[in-house]
Amino acid sequence: MSGKNHTVLGMMSGSSLDGIDLALCKFKYNTKWSYEWIQTEVHRFSNEWVQKLKSLPTAGAEELVRQDILFGQYLGQVASAFLSKHNLKADYIASHGHTIFHRPEEGFTFQLGNGQVIAQYSGIQTISNFRAKDISFGGQGAPLVPIGDLLLFPEMECCLNLGGIANISIKQGNQITGFDICPANQLLNYLSQQLGFEYDNNGATARKGRMIPSLYEALNAQTYYQKPFPKSLSNEEVQSEFIPLMDQFRESNEDKLFTVIRHLAHQISRVVRKEAHQKVLVTGGGAHNDFLIEMLQEESPVTWIIPDNRLIDFKESLIFAFMGVLRVEGLNNCLASVTGARQDSSGGDIFFP
Repeated sequence: MSGKNHTVLGMMSGSSLDGIDLALCKFKYNTKWSYEWIQTEVHRFSNEWVQKLKSLPTAGAEELVRQDILFGQYLGQVASAFLSKHNLKADYIASHGHTIFHRPEEGFTFQLGNGQVIAQYSGIQTISNFRAKDISFGGQGAPLVPIGDLLLFPEMECCLNLGGIANISIKQGNQITGFDICPANQLLNYLSQQLGFEYDNNGATARKGRMIPSLYEALNAQTYYQKPFPKSLSNEEVQSEFIPLMDQFRESNEDKLFTVIRHLAHQISRVVRKEAHQKVLVTGGGAHNDFLIEMLQEESPVTWIIPDNRLIDFKESLIFAFMGVLRVEGLNNCLASVTGARQDSSGGDIFFP
């Protein structure tokens, strides 16, 4: 394994529903793992796909199976077009897919995008379905990025991802734990889209708002925050518990955005203060939200490290590509210390064209 190069296309579709993040990366092991960016790009979803993905959690079994195949075709075509456009090649594809269900307490999870179909339509070996094996061992199947935080970013004490859901990796020596903290961009984007914006650019709209104390208290009282570790927050829980709660309030969306930002900053800082680490790497779309970062700094005086835009926007795709490398090499890519599973495992199904 030492010195061998792996060129992998990582594909990630997150709960923010903004599109498919593609990251072609090269990985090498020489006493430790290193990575190199080759090309990155965001493929935006059409409105048709956005509406389809939103509706699938309530679709019937036949429609779910059909869309699993169609989304696999779509991902394979997107991957092939991306590589052709840039005249590049990948040894294999590592696809997260799009989460439709995540119910580890019931023993299942489902990420849309059939791996065999991706392999057929791209002509490239594909690894997908990364979460299921960990869940079969009694784990949460989430978060998965801590393995990348541990091996690719060893110098960072804490790694915070501000995606549709905010999750964190926390290091203690050579050990790492991690969990979902709270919703993030799912709530902010929901409120912004009611105002006619895809998202709140730099938090400018939230900055104009004022606190709604009763909403702030209701958000902080959500049952998820009382759950013990290990834990993960599903998109379904965000949609069924957090969104309806915000809808109960009559105040302006500017005030709701302000209040949600303060809520996120409070929940995230509460975790960071408890761990007593001094440096936190911040990535994911929320790292572009200046107002949220300011509120984090106000709540907790640690060093919040905001890296370059490529790492902010494509870190998850990079890590899923890396998880594909570990799976192909037969190395553990899912950690029991994070998910609460009975054992570490090497998750992901491998498909050949």
